Amino acid sequence: MDIELTIDKLVFGGDGLGFVNGKACFVEGALPQEKILARLLVDKANYSKAKLIRVLVPAPERVKPPCPYIERCGGCQYQHLPYAEELRWKQNQVRESFDQVLKLDTVLIESVRTSPKEYGYRNSISLHRTSPGSGKPQRMGFIGRDNHSKVLIDHCLLAGESLKSVFTALHTLKRSEEKRTFKLDEKDRILTSEEEKLYRVNVGGVSLWTSSLGFFQNNLAVTGLIGAQLEEWVRAIKPGRFLDLYAGVGTFPILAAREVPEIYCFEENPYSTGCIRRNFKETGMPLTGVLTGKVEKTFPRFLLANPKPETLIFLDPPRQGIASSLANFLAKEPDAAHIIFLACDLQILLRDLRMILAASRYRIRSVVPFDMFPRTKHIELLVWLQRI
Repeated sequence: MDIELTIDKLVFGGDGLGFVNGKACFVEGALPQEKILARLLVDKANYSKAKLIRVLVPAPERVKPPCPYIERCGGCQYQHLPYAEELRWKQNQVRESFDQVLKLDTVLIESVRTSPKEYGYRNSISLHRTSPGSGKPQRMGFIGRDNHSKVLIDHCLLAGESLKSVFTALHTLKRSEEKRTFKLDEKDRILTSEEEKLYRVNVGGVSLWTSSLGFFQNNLAVTGLIGAQLEEWVRAIKPGRFLDLYAGVGTFPILAAREVPEIYCFEENPYSTGCIRRNFKETGMPLTGVLTGKVEKTFPRFLLANPKPETLIFLDPPRQGIASSLANFLAKEPDAAHIIFLACDLQILLRDLRMILAASRYRIRSVVPFDMFPRTKHIELLVWLQRI
């Protein structure tokens, strides 16, 4: 069924929100103040979802997306908005989400720290197999808007210019490879996840070792901004110990905790743990210890055996957030003075924070959003929790 409606706002995820007979209707690609024609796709008791068919009255902010694949790829949600408007809506979405989920009126949410580049900022991309089998060279593509089909493109506007060649090249995949990741080192040379290789990236003026099979943030400029903000908070806290959970290659203590006397890194990925030691040695920073294995197991055991009130706990978990067992432990057990949480998914972050705050032993001191992924729905957040 086709319907006409007027869009009121943009919600987290980039959908336009309007109302049909008092029921919320979410429409991808629609903007506030627009009158649109849409086709109902999902009609539940308390909400519906619709596909944008035609914009009848466009919003004054609407612009033509520069990407020719925008309708099929689905990786970007905000190319039809000027960047300044995207940032304004992301700021509103963060503030509204914190109010709705945590119901804390006093939370300080600072302005979004912007990416120096709104396009061409990614230093890594992942492409997916487009043909079954193995042994035959094939082009690789992105997952389509339908979350199933593969989209072949000549270039992604979000990717660094030096990655352009991988989109049109033919790749011979192993039978087990469904996707392959392509990464740039500090000299713009391409490495892949086909085999392990160590390479350097430059973040915040520091050259760090990482692995082609490990994780590293894909917007290096914004990663440097996060490191600078974290360093400011660490200087204000003056902790006696810095515990880095999900440490990766040790990026953030190296950028932000140079003056802290004790630093421990907790990391599961074996390709990253070797880089931690190498990076600390080359930067001349003391490293008290590296604890390998699942953080959910190694960290609680360590903290219970080594209590120290002047401890700062820093967490940078994967997109799925932390296990409920770890969140409950942080809420009830630690005697740490401060927790700083870095997250790339707003809703998962709020889920984890709600569990940590449930025991009322911590309060949120500050929230800083970072636009790590311009033109997409994603937003990175740095949250400072202080012991009450």
